[in-house]
Amino acid sequence: MNLKSISSRQIAMAFTGSFLGAGFVSGQELMQFFAVFGSFGIIGMFFAILMLFTFSCSVMKIAKRTGITEFDKIIVEKENPWLRAIFGGVFIIFLFGLVVVMIAGAGALLYQLFGIPIILGNALMAICLAIVALYGAKGVLTAFSITVPLLIVAALISSILSFFYFEGKNIVAQPFSGANPLLGNWLFSTIAFVSYNMMAAISILVPIATDVEEEKTIDKGIFQGAVQLIIVFVCILLPLTFNQNILADVELPMLTLAEKIHPLWGTVYAILLFCGMFGSALSCIFGVTIRVKKIKNTNTYMLTPIVAVMAFIGSIAGFKNLIAIFFPVCGYIGFFAMIGILMHFLSLQQKINMGLEE
Repeated sequence: MNLKSISSRQIAMAFTGSFLGAGFVSGQELMQFFAVFGSFGIIGMFFAILMLFTFSCSVMKIAKRTGITEFDKIIVEKENPWLRAIFGGVFIIFLFGLVVVMIAGAGALLYQLFGIPIILGNALMAICLAIVALYGAKGVLTAFSITVPLLIVAALISSILSFFYFEGKNIVAQPFSGANPLLGNWLFSTIAFVSYNMMAAISILVPIATDVEEEKTIDKGIFQGAVQLIIVFVCILLPLTFNQNILADVELPMLTLAEKIHPLWGTVYAILLFCGMFGSALSCIFGVTIRVKKIKNTNTYMLTPIVAVMAFIGSIAGFKNLIAIFFPVCGYIGFFAMIGILMHFLSLQQKINMGLEE
């Protein structure tokens, strides 16, 4: 028996955790990708979870059957160096973009909480990230792995309390939305959400796939994770949809909701959200520097500050604007990655079927 074998419960937690980052729990992602579409957004949510389930099972089975753990090789099955290089580059840009978004989110949070100018808040976040990433960051990441589950619990509590504190408005059916031209209708918005989230999920799910004993454990674990994701998804999306009149124009909708419930609860939520953003940004900085060093051997003490400065410059665009532009663009690019994953999985499945026939 493999003592290192991964259980279905561990897969479930990895699956759910890979999607519930600080951007998700801040409410801004769900507001732009789902809540603005009303009842169509809720339908989109279930479609999204179904697609995330399907693609997550596929990437884990690809990794288990082939032993491949590299992002580009999971997407591009055949030896095609330039196509693999393109997807590898896209993944680096995606990780860097997440650093930019989290810095902008921290700036928006510090402004909402303390009135600190956003650009100054962004700068403080970038400086702290650069310092921590250079000195003893791995232990800090472990601490943030505890903070994020607490943040999810806090989001669920805020969501439940919101039904008692606010009347809300009726949910209307809006298949189209003028809020963001890049997310013109609920179906495109759903597909974009799935595509860019799968890029993050691959980096978490693929490394553990090789330690799974049986493929049915993957199916069971991803299913359990999908049920957990539905619970969190519904509990955050419904309050955003019901209370669009007070949350549509704010940078951090779930924080605003927590503050309106009670200022002290808002402060607790803000602290957890900041830690979640910091942890997300820190892990992504590691991801960027590791992958860039593989391409070109660069000194970490030079590369990390450069990444932090570039991310600060990008964060000036603002948290809400970055989510409105960066995530949809990554989603549409990631759509081609999803096609690659599906083709790779079907190719492996065909080989297995042919082997059985023989």
